[in-house]
Amino acid sequence: MNSILQELGPPLISILLFLGLNGLFVAGEVSLLKLRFSHFNPELLERLRGERPLRALLDAPDWAIRVMRLGTVLSILGYALSIIPLIEKGLDGLEAALFGGETALSLVVAFLIAVTLHYLVAEWVARRLGLRFPRECLRLAALPTRLVAIITRPFIAPLEWLGNRFFALMPTSSEAAPSFDLLDIEAQIELMGDVSASRTFSVTQRILKNTLRLRELVVADVLLPRNQVRFFNLRDPIEDNLAIARESGHTRFPLCDGDLDRCLGLIHIKDLFRANLPPNRIDLKRLRRDIIRVDSEETLEEALAKLLAHKMHMALVIDEFRGTEGVLTLEIILEQMVGEIRDEFDADEEVLIQASTPDSTDALVSGLARIHELGDRFGITLEHEEVSTLGGLITTELGRIPEKGEVLEIEGLHIEVTEVDDTRVIEARVRRLDQPKDPTT
Repeated sequence: MNSILQELGPPLISILLFLGLNGLFVAGEVSLLKLRFSHFNPELLERLRGERPLRALLDAPDWAIRVMRLGTVLSILGYALSIIPLIEKGLDGLEAALFGGETALSLVVAFLIAVTLHYLVAEWVARRLGLRFPRECLRLAALPTRLVAIITRPFIAPLEWLGNRFFALMPTSSEAAPSFDLLDIEAQIELMGDVSASRTFSVTQRILKNTLRLRELVVADVLLPRNQVRFFNLRDPIEDNLAIARESGHTRFPLCDGDLDRCLGLIHIKDLFRANLPPNRIDLKRLRRDIIRVDSEETLEEALAKLLAHKMHMALVIDEFRGTEGVLTLEIILEQMVGEIRDEFDADEEVLIQASTPDSTDALVSGLARIHELGDRFGITLEHEEVSTLGGLITTELGRIPEKGEVLEIEGLHIEVTEVDDTRVIEARVRRLDQPKDPTT
């Protein structure tokens, strides 16, 4: 008995040690992500920063995550080297009795046992402990993380350099590798609670994910295009400008001298009512408010920060030549986070995608329809890096404004332009190429 313990004791201790370290690093990573990114409690973060071992992890989460993952890899390697020989030895007697000699059974069983044990102890249990007790798990993981950082310090810088060089060689990237993988953060958001227990929480998850994606979108992706912007023109009679306000139902309008490239400010409808003057005595220049300008290539996150800092609901979007591309509103940004916002004034809004008949396989689609909504309508994945609407997709594909009746095929869709003007596609008939044409149309 003593000889068996002496023979099996060290491998078992080694297995438990590496399993524990693996679980500790996994729990520490989940805890750090939850506390640093998913727990919107500034007071809690400040209290945690007061603890010296945790301050370094919370202030440099990118560094801490990299070290923890490196520790996880080292723990898995140590665990594998410890458990596989032990299981092989334990199966030798069974193989000899059943098969009369060694077979591949030991390798298969060893692999299954090792993976199962690792998943249950070092992944499944560790992640849930990290989510349920984030502060405690992060405290326990702080010391091993610092030790791994010290031991591996000579290797981390060269590995990071190689990683950045590899990322830079990829055809879709001209920058260094991003510091954080957004999928990691999203995964932790999904695990913050039991989605099946609360529909409200699933809505919160969706909003959090959309908010994190704001930095991936630029203003040009969502702006209201120039040709759709209604504005007050100083060169027009005040009655014409008021008619625009009544017709559109909007509350804010750029004030321009001829066109959007000469925008002088912003007119708010409330200011017109407060002036309490007859139309012929209204001076739009005196009522105008300031308007800010944002670059079309700025991220939505940066644009949102500017709008909030200036306490404004609307900004003019300019291109690299200082020309006006359109406008960006706070509502547009919020819709990227929470979904479409509709009120009583939107009840009669134009239907952008409308089936020709109840049973038809095609649809009349406005040029303003979003391509992702069009993809959802026809059950396909439809994405484009440069444009977001059907009209933009058609003109980009052709390199010009199409003619009425022109037909083209894009991303599995048959598109026939049915209405167009000098500057944009107004409407098109669309159907999937793998669907038969509706005989009623």
